[in-house]
Amino acid sequence: MRWLVPLYLLTICSPMFGQTPETSFQIKLQDSGVNASFRGLAVRNRKEAWATGTQGTVVRTTNGGETWTRIRLPDSDALDFRDIALLPNRTVLIMSVGDGKASRILRSTDNGESWQVVLLNSDPTGFFDGMAFDSQGQRGVLFGDPVDGRLSIFRTADGGESWVALPTKQRPRLADGEYGFAASGSSVRFQDDNIWIATGGSVARVFRSTDGGEEWSVAKTPLRSGNESSGIFSLAALSSQSLVIIGGDYKQPEKDKSNVSRSMDGGRTWEQLNSVRMPHKACVQFLGDGRLLTCGRTGVALSYDAGKSWREISAESFYVFGFDSESGTGFLAGAEGRIARFDL
Repeated sequence: MRWLVPLYLLTICSPMFGQTPETSFQIKLQDSGVNASFRGLAVRNRKEAWATGTQGTVVRTTNGGETWTRIRLPDSDALDFRDIALLPNRTVLIMSVGDGKASRILRSTDNGESWQVVLLNSDPTGFFDGMAFDSQGQRGVLFGDPVDGRLSIFRTADGGESWVALPTKQRPRLADGEYGFAASGSSVRFQDDNIWIATGGSVARVFRSTDGGEEWSVAKTPLRSGNESSGIFSLAALSSQSLVIIGGDYKQPEKDKSNVSRSMDGGRTWEQLNSVRMPHKACVQFLGDGRLLTCGRTGVALSYDAGKSWREISAESFYVFGFDSESGTGFLAGAEGRIARFDL
């Protein structure tokens, strides 16, 4: 969809889900050296992370965030980069959004030294929303706003070197006024053969494929929807059966009801969490051990019980984050070049 502080250290001690020991969560603001609005972020390991945003901005750290270096992509100063994937063998894919050919995917096989456009949106009504890859980094899926009333879906089986559009009859139909949000690239997930795609607008639904994108089913969710600024903005997969979606209305972010929902059956049905009061958020991700982190303009919140309850850990505004599960290191990013590191 067409959706357009001083240095601090924050430490919060909270009980782990299912455990009695305490853990600390630390957020440390960093200097990105740019003023872009970041919507894409990916972490390769505890030292290397990338962030992408407006005006063709791409920055990278290779020392855990101590310094960030801008990566220049050819003919990209006018592009809005809203998603990024770091794959094995020094492969990087970056997705831009916009009407028609402004939506594209650029790919590097040498960790950013050179780039090639591997997918260019040729439909003037098309608009990319997000991409996801499986754990091996070979199979991937990209989705976009409706073309001819159906979800736009592309797939790759070679690490993003080539992409094939799903035939029209296989693409799920969307309701009038239903689309995706190009908010953080996290409204699509790929796990084993399961793919989930979340939507918003007139209705908030989750499309699900269990065979890598050949066939699709859909489930309506109780998340806030009904206008162009509301719906599902992000989806987290704790397992093939346990899922959490998050969102709200970005034009009325203070509305804090019906913004979080869970599924315990792989996305077939969705539970309304009436006890959860959460203002609008743009990104959610599973951190392991029942923990979930979410962020948005309204701050950062953490769950230790798989999304049943949440506690705010920072009022700072961030649009997207990425996390390395092996090291427990992650990075958040947002407007005006804001980037921060966190450690579990």
